[in-house]
Amino acid sequence: MYSDDVALEGFHPLRRQASTFHSKSESADYGSSISSFKFYGHAHGQSTSRLPLMPGSNFKNKRRRITPFYIIVIVVSVCLVVAIICAAVLATRHKNSQTSSASVNADSKTSDPTNTTKPANATVQDDIGTMASRRLSVIVGGLQNASSIPAWMSTLGPDGKWPDSEIDYTTGCKAQGANWPASLHWIRIENMAAAWHGGFDDGAQYTNSNDLASKISSAMDWWFANDFTEPACLVGGGGNGCGCDTPGLWNTNWFASVILVPKPVLSSCLLFNSSLTATQRGNCSKFADRTYGTFATGISGGTPVTGANTLDIATVSIDGGLLVSNATMLSDVFNRVHSEIVVQDKQRADGICADGSFAQHKGILYNGNYGKDYTNDAVALEIEAADTRYQANTASRDAFQTLIDGDQWMIYRNTLTNVLHWDFNVLARFLVLPVADAQGTAQINLNLTQIQVLGQLWQSDTLTQTYNSLVKNTTDANAGQLMGNRMFYANDYMVHRGSGYVTSVRMYSSRTRSTECVNTQNPFGFHMADGAVYTYLDGSEYEDISAAWDWNLAPGTTVDYDATPLECSTCAQDGLESFVGGVSTGSVGIAAMRYQNPLTKKFSFQKAWFFLPNDVQHVMIPVVTSETSAPVFSVLDQRKHSGDILVDNNNADTGNFTDVTFLWHGGVGYTFNPEGSVSLSLQVGPRTGDWTAIGTSHQPPVTVDLFAAWLHHLDLSKAVSYSVYPATTPDTFQSKSSAPTFQSVQNDGSISAMTDTGFAMVVFWGETGGSVSVPTSAASITISSDGPSMVIVDLTAWNVTVSDPTQTSQSVSITIALGSGSPPSGWPSSTTSKTLSVSLPGGTSAGKSVSQALFS
Repeated sequence: MYSDDVALEGFHPLRRQASTFHSKSESADYGSSISSFKFYGHAHGQSTSRLPLMPGSNFKNKRRRITPFYIIVIVVSVCLVVAIICAAVLATRHKNSQTSSASVNADSKTSDPTNTTKPANATVQDDIGTMASRRLSVIVGGLQNASSIPAWMSTLGPDGKWPDSEIDYTTGCKAQGANWPASLHWIRIENMAAAWHGGFDDGAQYTNSNDLASKISSAMDWWFANDFTEPACLVGGGGNGCGCDTPGLWNTNWFASVILVPKPVLSSCLLFNSSLTATQRGNCSKFADRTYGTFATGISGGTPVTGANTLDIATVSIDGGLLVSNATMLSDVFNRVHSEIVVQDKQRADGICADGSFAQHKGILYNGNYGKDYTNDAVALEIEAADTRYQANTASRDAFQTLIDGDQWMIYRNTLTNVLHWDFNVLARFLVLPVADAQGTAQINLNLTQIQVLGQLWQSDTLTQTYNSLVKNTTDANAGQLMGNRMFYANDYMVHRGSGYVTSVRMYSSRTRSTECVNTQNPFGFHMADGAVYTYLDGSEYEDISAAWDWNLAPGTTVDYDATPLECSTCAQDGLESFVGGVSTGSVGIAAMRYQNPLTKKFSFQKAWFFLPNDVQHVMIPVVTSETSAPVFSVLDQRKHSGDILVDNNNADTGNFTDVTFLWHGGVGYTFNPEGSVSLSLQVGPRTGDWTAIGTSHQPPVTVDLFAAWLHHLDLSKAVSYSVYPATTPDTFQSKSSAPTFQSVQNDGSISAMTDTGFAMVVFWGETGGSVSVPTSAASITISSDGPSMVIVDLTAWNVTVSDPTQTSQSVSITIALGSGSPPSGWPSSTTSKTLSVSLPGGTSAGKSVSQALFS
């Protein structure tokens, strides 16, 4: 479907845990993104232990439990070092320094990558030399230690090839498209070249080693001699001009030839530069030039290079420019980089959105994969280019800070492993991969310390605050202890973070795309954006369960169970409805979705999620229609089973329950409306699933003790609602739910409305809006809208927050009229009605919430 989606995600076992890689496929992305600085220590979100592997070993994501004392020591030490370095940078930034050499000498000492001292009147060659030296530090810092090098040297054949038992060199049409195993050849060379260059703590004996240099040279020459020569094989392997019988090392996946292999090739060439022969240097440049050329020719099928692919290709091209001091290439590529690092101004455009979300592949929310790679590439490139003529402009800096600010809302902590993770709702197809594969679900794969350093260099409060927030240790899933509500209006996604939990809602509309299935990854993911809700308390709730769970019971969704065929070919869908979005004050919010099944067109619903004060959530489902005989379920959750299950104060297990008032399990309580139009179903116990059935992982089948709960809509003509109490014990849940502060006001196809402590919250579903009477502490008020909208009225400050979920209106008129009785506190005694004409944002900000004072 998308040929560029066969790239690789997570870590390669031969790279240091601090490395960060491109998230596009089966296992690790061998060298597909900028690695972290060795000087800066480890990327956050993972164990700091090193994992040396011998050839042929199976990489396991072994975690160590880290004590709080150890974490504090590490964080404090890193902060002190970074503070000292950045202070020195700021103090010396305007001093003169000696002109640096433009060539990269592999036997020279690697420079401090934070040294951004710029010589007065620096020449182009000065800047190239500065960036080249910093680049070497980046490469060495991101690679594995030297422990495997003796074995690699001993098994490398006299022809420069490793045994087939260690590396699968299958090429062409028969080769594995995702995560091409042959690229391991260059990963080994890259690590060996780094050891030869110098910088590994345990590899001093390899620095400038003649024996190692001979092995590196031999291994390079073998690949260069067997490289493909047919130009069509670059992005069209297996097609016209590059048939399956075409000789050479190539892959049917364009990503392998344009990014996957060239990244470690160019890194190796830079590290080994002073010992390269003229022929080798020419081959290195050939790889860089081929990749650089795709900016002009496009990738698969001539598709223009966009989003994360732009920065990946730029990284290879910049390495090529540094290798030969090509100022023209460097200037062109950095211009492309900074033309890419902007807020995109079109719907479904790949890249940074105005709300801080990141989209790839025509409207799929992808902060946790493509956005992560984009971030890693951008951070490394901008640190390398700092205080040179190639540094970022103001527009690029502002856009990148917007992305980083959004990212922090999408990250949670697994407190059992002390690892930071991306919300499943921003992983798209990568939720099908287990943690052991070291891919999108394993950790965030961001080097937070690099973000901190860039924040210092840019004097960016946003980058510094994000670093400070995410490195905090927490005792619950709410990494950074962010509190409040945020709507990502460009990608139909809301996050609510409270004391002890993180909840997210993923929707999709006619402006966005649901998810995707590529290279057999995520074949059953059709429902994963149908209002999917994840609630994280300790952060382990959903880890490594997707192989075993029921794909028709996506957490939080409403579904006509098993009525839609779950197939790879129909997984990705564009939404049919425009009324999808949210309104947020920053502390409370509403997400709402009008849905029609885009494949069958036989099932639809309207659904609203109210995120209330006091850590309570309320869900309204006013309308459900179905033309099938399939049962309709609203899924409360599907997660790991954790301890007692209480249904109306009784221990419960698998079964169906009628006339139920409440459910509690795993720190989350639910209360149900008493109309009797639903029954509660529970499914509890072990389920076994095969990772190979849902993607490209080769991990063995997994058995998981799962908990699934759903409401069965017995009468589709009746509205349904329920309330959620996250981060509660049975006692606190019963205490809060027995004395609710909120009240449901209306729940039908035209209006969904409720009140809670100090707020009135309304969804006007109709094209012409409507009116609803809302009780207050005194006289009631009537809230009216003349168009489709979502409205939150602060009944204390009398601020009105409005959004248009259809993103089509230029303005909306909101009228609030006082009913009979005494005016509520803060309402002027002489006023009986007040109308606000609210101008709504358009362009990149369409759908954004707007707040106005009712009484100015």
